[in-house]
Amino acid sequence: MNLYRKFHASRNRAQAFLIVLPIITVWMLWPTEERDRRLHPPTPVAVRHDPCIEVRPEFGPYQAAVIQTPGLYCIAVDFWQRRLSDFAGHTGPTTNEHLLGVISNDVTVDLANHILHTDGDSTGIVAVRIQEGKRPVPQNISIKNGVLDIRGLGSAVDVVDHWPLDKINASAPPDFTGFKKSGIVLDNLLIKTDNVGIMLEGDGNIIRNCIIESGGDSAIMMAGPNGQILNNTIILTEPLLPANRSDGFLSQFDSLSKFRNVQRAAIVLHRATGTIISGNRIEVKGTSQTYHNIYLTDASARVHIIGNTIVGPAEVVTFKKGSTAELKSNVVEKTKNKVWWRLQ
Repeated sequence: MNLYRKFHASRNRAQAFLIVLPIITVWMLWPTEERDRRLHPPTPVAVRHDPCIEVRPEFGPYQAAVIQTPGLYCIAVDFWQRRLSDFAGHTGPTTNEHLLGVISNDVTVDLANHILHTDGDSTGIVAVRIQEGKRPVPQNISIKNGVLDIRGLGSAVDVVDHWPLDKINASAPPDFTGFKKSGIVLDNLLIKTDNVGIMLEGDGNIIRNCIIESGGDSAIMMAGPNGQILNNTIILTEPLLPANRSDGFLSQFDSLSKFRNVQRAAIVLHRATGTIISGNRIEVKGTSQTYHNIYLTDASARVHIIGNTIVGPAEVVTFKKGSTAELKSNVVEKTKNKVWWRLQ
């Protein structure tokens, strides 16, 4: 009898342990404000002493701000946006919101080691081109020295005129007339997103000295010639659940199975003639045949891919629709496929 009771007591303890263990694991891995606030740019910068216009989030639940005139701006505090829900089941902020809007040309935004964070579905930073007269002028927008921690459906940086860049094979609109000079510079940023990390359209955009970690279809999507992607660490993750949240477990499971068959790439370039990709460390996690490192499409000609380190089993470059490239001094680091139940 005692043996019977001991057996059932041991079995009950084991069942309780198996129930509690996943809860503890999720609790330990769940992002908290204290953990998130330890994030910092790749190279922390000294406090500014030269004049700049301070930017703080506007009053209200969405913790957002707008820049509407040219100048040098510095972020004065962390922007900490939370997902909000009401009793009717509505949640916000939605994908129509963003943490920082730039409605002006000739703007420099120094995040000054601060964090722009959301666990809603907002985009991080959105910039709109301002037309001055009949001749198009460059936007000349620089964003540097901080963290964009975007944990919902939004991208970290979205500067697009016409070309939709939400999917890897998104085509130009039928009435597309060509690229305008942009002059967007992203420098010394840590970017963490559940979706596409960066979407840039235009002639002459630059991404340098950044760490970009994306769980979406791409870490970087660019449309336009003469770009530069220099000295970044770019990681395309394979999340447990894709960013496009669905209602119900079965819908999420179905989304996950479809997600592994979606075309995804660390870097996607459309019509990117003359673009330089150099000095980057590029890692694509997962082994699906639809995952790529560098994906060139829409006649991206004479792209220079030089001195990069590629981590993972995928080919260095995938060429589509008449794209060409010069490949030189790139290093490929193969990774072993690990299975979770294999201890060694």
